[in-house]
Amino acid sequence: MGISQAALADMLGVTQPAVSAWEAGTRQPSGEAAAKLERIAKAFDSQPIVAGEFRGRPIELPKDRWEPIVTPDRLIRLPNHIDWTPHRGPWDLRDPVQRAGAYAQVLDEGTAADIQIWIDPDALVELWPDVPVARHMRQPVADLIVRLR
Repeated sequence: MGISQAALADMLGVTQPAVSAWEAGTRQPSGEAAAKLERIAKAFDSQPIVAGEFRGRPIELPKDRWEPIVTPDRLIRLPNHIDWTPHRGPWDLRDPVQRAGAYAQVLDEGTAADIQIWIDPDALVELWPDVPVARHMRQPVADLIVRLR
């Protein structure tokens, strides 16, 4: 997934030692953390829609509506493979402007699985068309919005 134990723990609302224990096999996730891990696994197993290509890389978007993993009521740090540009710190998803910026970063740089992990579909629909995605992403994301409504 490309994130640290601490980042995964933050995403799931648990401690880093809990994630470490799961990886070591000494404990099992439960409750909401287990449900979110199942949704993450489902995101990686889902077949994306390939909505074209840009600079030799496929434009992948989720085919169907997904259940949110990261909700828009928190601060997040996106993994480096998505947010490789200099940024001033964590994204505050409670602020609609920052949420739109974070969502644009995920849509422009991430995979379909990243979109399902980092973007709440209802929040994306609510923000659209004010999410500043790259020009080559406007129509594919607009088509995604239609599927999500």
